Amino acid sequence: MASNLPGSETPDGRPSKRRRVAIACDACRTRKSRCDGKRPSCSLCQDLGFDCVYTPPPTAANVIVQKDYLHGLEDRVKRLEQSLGAVRGDLDGLVKRVVHGPEKDREPAIPGQNTEESRDETSFAAPMSGLIGTEDSVDGMGAVIFADEEDSGFFGPSSNIAFLRHLSSAIVQPGYFPSPGAAEGGFVNASRPSSPLRQAGQDRRIQVNIFALPPQADALELIERYFSNTGLLFPYIYPPVFLDTYHQMATENFSRVRRTWLGLLNMVLAMATITAIPGSASADARIKESDVFYQRGLGLCGSEILRGTTLEVVQYLLLMGQYLQGTQKSIQAWTVHGLAVKAALQLGLHSRHASKVFSPIEQEMRKRTWFGCVVLDRTLSMTFGRPAAIPDSYVKLELPTKRKLENSPGLVDDETAALSVAFFNSTIGLYKQLWNVLELLYGQNIGCDDPLPVSENVAHIFSLEQHLFSWERSLAHPLRLVSSASIENLPRDQTSSNSQYLSLKFQVILTLRYLNLRVLLHRPILVKFITASRSPDRDPQDMRLLQQIGMNSLQICADSAMEIIDIVHRVVSEPGWKRSLLGAWWFSLYYTFNAALVLIGVGWVYRDTTLTSSTMTNQASKVGQYPGRAVAALSRLDDGNRLIDRCRYYLEQLSKVLNDSETNLDASTTALPALHCTRTGLIRDDFSLSPFGMELGEFMMDGDLVTMMDRQGLLPVDPDSAFTT
Repeated sequence: MASNLPGSETPDGRPSKRRRVAIACDACRTRKSRCDGKRPSCSLCQDLGFDCVYTPPPTAANVIVQKDYLHGLEDRVKRLEQSLGAVRGDLDGLVKRVVHGPEKDREPAIPGQNTEESRDETSFAAPMSGLIGTEDSVDGMGAVIFADEEDSGFFGPSSNIAFLRHLSSAIVQPGYFPSPGAAEGGFVNASRPSSPLRQAGQDRRIQVNIFALPPQADALELIERYFSNTGLLFPYIYPPVFLDTYHQMATENFSRVRRTWLGLLNMVLAMATITAIPGSASADARIKESDVFYQRGLGLCGSEILRGTTLEVVQYLLLMGQYLQGTQKSIQAWTVHGLAVKAALQLGLHSRHASKVFSPIEQEMRKRTWFGCVVLDRTLSMTFGRPAAIPDSYVKLELPTKRKLENSPGLVDDETAALSVAFFNSTIGLYKQLWNVLELLYGQNIGCDDPLPVSENVAHIFSLEQHLFSWERSLAHPLRLVSSASIENLPRDQTSSNSQYLSLKFQVILTLRYLNLRVLLHRPILVKFITASRSPDRDPQDMRLLQQIGMNSLQICADSAMEIIDIVHRVVSEPGWKRSLLGAWWFSLYYTFNAALVLIGVGWVYRDTTLTSSTMTNQASKVGQYPGRAVAALSRLDDGNRLIDRCRYYLEQLSKVLNDSETNLDASTTALPALHCTRTGLIRDDFSLSPFGMELGEFMMDGDLVTMMDRQGLLPVDPDSAFTT
């Protein structure tokens, strides 16, 4: 080893001059030894076996840098430049896709040939994975495996799950709930595998190019379908302005388009697809196609909804919340609705003064969008059993009006537009009564108050019935309620004009909404009867009130539920034009399923003569037929719809309770052999999970119903079952 220490000699015999070292290593500096400055390790550190570290002082002007460190920096810069070039290439490709659409598998254009491509579902990474369920079960480093997730939710008194608790506590296991109020609603947990549940060769997630659009002819067809259906039921998007915007964007090849408007367009296309009349395409096909548009809209506006807001953003969120109601993404529907309400309040849509600075057409659309939020808020509050996000005191605007504000031709004529506004206003008035029902009879679903006594329930029900009667009398003639008998007498061939057809459609939908509200209004009396059916210490005074006054309320509840089932059954039994008289299929499913559950409860009460004070054999026989009629209606409602099939299956099992003549009402624990099925039977192909994945069901409480059966001991534990709720 060549030496450069003091005292060593050069070849000519002269002492060598010690080389100055700019920075001594930390070890030599600590020992106050002379360091020769060799890198990566000085001579002393090598001899002593120390780690040699050079720490430059903060004020060092000359820092000796190793060559390998410089090479590393150069490599990093080179990689960054390559990445930047790739990003620029991707951006150029995205611009081309926005202008021309995806080019995957596109053949070269031939002069004179129509090169308009069909829908192309090119796979691209979908953003906002947390909202659409695309997160992996293993983190990026492969070090963490996520455990099973747990969906939790509160379902208050007006929800189906609360009613099922009352029903199951009486039928299955008396005394299961420790106190009378425990069944009024509560917290439900449903564990599920970490999302998504990945299996070899399977991925239910559909990844799409968020910038793709269908061909113009297909897009216009879906837009027209939306404004002739959902757009008439909820007219908060103005067709002429929307259509003019689309044509302008198409003329410019979508080279300059707002992300929020493009997201709203995709939600319009998604809603038009999923609400298509059952039978036009299979349920799976409609769901998958609509999910492509949904993911595009979510990818385009996922970040925009977390920043500043506009009226377009509120309409986008409102439409997304309505869409999610029909996909069993109930948790997301509730969350998205909360964002819509907050955004609406931020824009001042609820304020008359805040809208004065806008043009008349913008004022009207702001007002309609606000009422759209109110209607959806009341709907979700009822189905989830949760407090409304918009108190009734916030709803002070005048009702929407029909005005000739634009000369631009729209997709509907003036007569249809006026009828649509009248229908929307009638819905607003009906849901005002829904608010009153939830407030007086269900405590606004807060879940803190004890159940009302029978006398207060009866007094509130009588007062609310008068309000409903006043609302019914105020309906314009084209919107008057209809009966199932009048629907049955309609001709098989549609001979009426378009306005007459739409009037009939509005009448059917309003009637179903009204009957469902009436069932909800009288359901607390039914719950009183069900609770008393297994109570060992019945209050004599309450029982007298129930038997004297409550029987009439019970009959109204049963009649309304049977009429719902009759209407849906008669509409879906004929394959012609009548099938289009119903609204979105998930609302028809909710009304039918809810009515059947109520009738199962009524049938249970009618069987106990100690409750009704008289024999109700004829009524019980009639009521007992309707769960089966509901099953028949659901089997015709949509073909291959797995959600409908599961609900139908549950109704078949629950209705067997009434038909089991060997059931002993006096037994301490009711035996239900009809429900003693294995879990494996629930996971057969007909009832497999939908492409969206089942969460806590907003309307049907699908997973909660199975959970309830488990807790009540109706379903034995099958360790080999793949079914999870």
